Amino acid sequence: MEYAVRFENVGFYYPKQEIEVVDNAITAVRNPDEITQVFNAVTADLPAAMMSLVGQNGIGKSTLLLLAGARLFPHEGTVTIFGTDTKSFVDAAVDPELEQERNRLVSFVYQNMEFESRASVGDLMEFVYENGFYETDEGALIEDIKRAFEMERFLHLKTQHLAKGQLQRAIIAFSLLYGSRIIMMDEPVFALEEPQKDRVFAFLLDFSRSRGIPIYYSAHNLELTQKYSDSMLLFSRTGDFKIGPTAQLFNREEIEAAYQAPMDSLYRRDSLYREVLLRSHVGKEGESQA
Repeated sequence: MEYAVRFENVGFYYPKQEIEVVDNAITAVRNPDEITQVFNAVTADLPAAMMSLVGQNGIGKSTLLLLAGARLFPHEGTVTIFGTDTKSFVDAAVDPELEQERNRLVSFVYQNMEFESRASVGDLMEFVYENGFYETDEGALIEDIKRAFEMERFLHLKTQHLAKGQLQRAIIAFSLLYGSRIIMMDEPVFALEEPQKDRVFAFLLDFSRSRGIPIYYSAHNLELTQKYSDSMLLFSRTGDFKIGPTAQLFNREEIEAAYQAPMDSLYRRDSLYREVLLRSHVGKEGESQA
């Protein structure tokens, strides 16, 4: 299978003190007491497909997405996106042209994104598409997304006036309309009702397959990850992971070994996790999440 992102001997850790940076080169911290190791000498190819990341909370799913999307950079080894070393984007945060080049390669939907806008959601969709990177006319895509994501009720609103579930659908819509070669999403639909999640992910899967655009995502809902991915990256409790076709890798033995818990209890955890996230990110008072 064709790969989109390659990890070669990647090491990454979160420091408990500042890391010295000399000429954009990160000086590794050697004292184990000074770091929280996340990945160590990881080599893997991430397929050019719709891939779900599955594993316990805190295991490294978000970190892997950030490394694969050139939002974090390895302390050791290299990460390449379609052959481009992500470290070439280390100054993207302060260089608008470099940031645009990175975004053309890969878009990123962060967990719990929020921002204010002067324009309405409908106008923003048009703006993102017109300033994006599609090489052929994809004008019908806007209307397809509006229908699939049930956006008609809030197209006239600004982002700061949206309920959480509405905002999540709008942000996913923007990511699709931008025309990046890869899209990465970290827990993008936790505020949506279950039928809405199915409609959004069904659209994403068709979008990825029909256009050949890889989509990597994490979602706490195991049923979604099984139904709406062609490949799966399954973390073990030690932080190692396996990559393979979802149809082969998603089975009771593998899932229970990864989570160290019975499968039935994991499905109950999904609903509890959604409630926790929603309580911590309460929507506008009196507004529906629909």
